[in-house]
Order: sequence, then C-alpha cells, then structure tokens
Amino acid sequence: MGQNMSSASLQRALKQALAAGPSDSTSKSLSGLHPAVVTAELMVHPGYPSYTQEGGCGGGPDDFSQSSDREHELGMLTEPSVQELYRRERVQLCGFKDL
Repeated sequence: MGQNMSSASLQRALKQALAAGPSDSTSKSLSGLHPAVVTAELMVHPGYPSYTQEGGCGGGPDDFSQSSDREHELGMLTEPSVQELYRRERVQLCGFKDL
C-alpha cells in the first residue's frame, strides 16, 4: 500500500472484509453463544526506514525497507479514526505468528 494508503481506503477495506462475514468452516466451528469470527489480513509492513547496509532479510535492506512508505503505513494504521474503527468493530490486531 505504501504512500497510496489513506485513512479512508484503509477503513473501506476493513469494513468490506468485516461485512463479508466468516467462512463456512469458521462459522460451523463456533457455538451459537459467541459472535462470528472474521480473519482478514492487511498486507502492510509498517515501521521506520532501514539504514543502508543495516537490516533486511539476509541480503541487506531492499528499496521498500529503506523507504518512507513504511512510516506512512505506520501512521495510517495508528491514526485516531482508524483506532476508533478497531474499537467500534472489535478488531483485534495480531501478528501472523499469533494466528
């Protein structure tokens, strides 16, 4: 997403994912006592730009890891209006390893 990410586009994508509802396998595994669970992935790499010759995955930092796009994504993901959407829709953020 990088610099193309905006608060409005992020909120629109999250609302669309939540409106899609759970898959059949997810909804069947839940009892009627709990609300349906929807899992959605945001393909982002928020953070701060890497320094030349530091970081990266084995071969040093790539162009994206050194770009300001990472910091822009971090700003959008933590913007107050997006944080409010997380609270209102009961979105629980996690890392891939937590799934």
